[in-house]
Amino acid sequence: MRIRRASALVGLVVLVVAVIASACSSDTTGSSPASPVSLDAGAVARSGPTLDAIVERIMEATGVPGVAVGVVYDGEVVVAKGYGVREVGTDLAVDAETVFQLASLSKPLGSTAVAGVVGRGLLDWNQPIVSELPDFALSDPYVTANVTVADMYSHRSGLPGAPGNDLETFGEGQAEIVRRLRYLPLGPFRAQYSYSNFGLTVGGLAAASAYGTSFARMADEVLFTPAGMTSTSYSYADFVARDNAARLHARRDGRFQALFTRNADAQAPAGGASSNVVDLNRWMLLHLGEGRLDGRQIIDPEALAESKRPHIATEADSDPNTVASQYGLGWNVATSIIEPSLLALSHSGAFDHGAGTTVRLLPELGFGIVVLTNAQPVGAAEAIADEYTDVLFHGRAGRNWLDDLWGPGLAPLTTPKIVEKPASPSPSPARPMSAYVGTYANDYSGPITVVPNGPGFALLLGPNGMTQLLFEPLDGDTFAGFFPLEIQGAMVPITFEFDGDPLRASAVVIGSPDSAPPWMILPRVA
Repeated sequence: MRIRRASALVGLVVLVVAVIASACSSDTTGSSPASPVSLDAGAVARSGPTLDAIVERIMEATGVPGVAVGVVYDGEVVVAKGYGVREVGTDLAVDAETVFQLASLSKPLGSTAVAGVVGRGLLDWNQPIVSELPDFALSDPYVTANVTVADMYSHRSGLPGAPGNDLETFGEGQAEIVRRLRYLPLGPFRAQYSYSNFGLTVGGLAAASAYGTSFARMADEVLFTPAGMTSTSYSYADFVARDNAARLHARRDGRFQALFTRNADAQAPAGGASSNVVDLNRWMLLHLGEGRLDGRQIIDPEALAESKRPHIATEADSDPNTVASQYGLGWNVATSIIEPSLLALSHSGAFDHGAGTTVRLLPELGFGIVVLTNAQPVGAAEAIADEYTDVLFHGRAGRNWLDDLWGPGLAPLTTPKIVEKPASPSPSPARPMSAYVGTYANDYSGPITVVPNGPGFALLLGPNGMTQLLFEPLDGDTFAGFFPLEIQGAMVPITFEFDGDPLRASAVVIGSPDSAPPWMILPRVA
């Protein structure tokens, strides 16, 4: 028998950085120099039927219920169109005005607003976080004193990637999650890329403090209102209030269903935005116009350009001076996978709960495409963007972008890893229930209480005592814990450790005992 579990503790939010690149030089700036290649303006203008065919085929292949696509070129909107439905089982059609939750597409969108604050002289990208958030701390005093907004927006602070997401799932609020980051061990400061939602969120909070209000209001006043992006917000309440909004869809029994909601306010700068392709077309035009839109300079061009320069290599063995697979400030910075002579700026986003999004900018050509979907990340958004762009450049797609690259590439995000039953036909029996019952805690995770629950156990997590079932004995003191996750069949091993007293567990480990991070090892406290 095989038991499945999620690839992370709870898989709350899977936020994708989708970069596949070869090489580029270190003087990449995100500006728009003359390009050695070009697009045929007539072909772009006539590309509507081609795009329709691509979207419809990929929707049929993946089962994604709703898609919206925006395309801009040479200062003009080429496409703003919806396909499919906002919610399965209804006839509510997706159109260009339909608002989607953006997931990690929130990162480059938010960095644009931060650039606006920098351009007003209220903040510097290299300003220490503690200058605006004096109570903020990390486990290393040197890093605490020196980590900057740019460090957080480029994921080079040393914070490990997943933490914060788990506490959010437990029901902790933003302030408490940010406070507990101080208990995490750090990786190398400014020398290693580690994608951290709550690290980037701290950068956004520092910018909002410099501006003098919340991040959501800052983004609205600095970017959305001046740019005429009337359907875009970093407030979940605003999204819920929209009449024309797409539901999230997770796959169950082979088909997508509208099963979950996702309030990402706690990590709003990293994943809490919502928008439609009409607004995002305007955002892309603003970037391609170096901060200008409709003849007005909305965002300072130099502050904006800094966000699109490479700041850290995204691979541990990469040379940040020569390799294109790098991260800017909320942007992936790479050579184009379609046309390697060109700079490409991109970002993808995904919620396990049911969202997949992506954006691609080719600044040298004044071209951009954004694709929004209302389903778990199955590669549909990325495949649509890349196949359409491939056809524009080369007249036909040079590969099957869904089946060859993005489908299998993103499959691990929604496919639980496997925890094997012991090979022995006679696994060790569990101890009496009383040996496991109790409260376990550490500074980061807080208390987790194990209580009897019928023939098994329940875990009480977080400030609201959220119950998670613990069941299916695996071997001795290890159990398969089922969490009500978005990924069907997801489970996680729960192991109790004993030190001295064989009838009183000394600690509980959430995750595989041989690989669980230290913050998921909780000593008994009661």
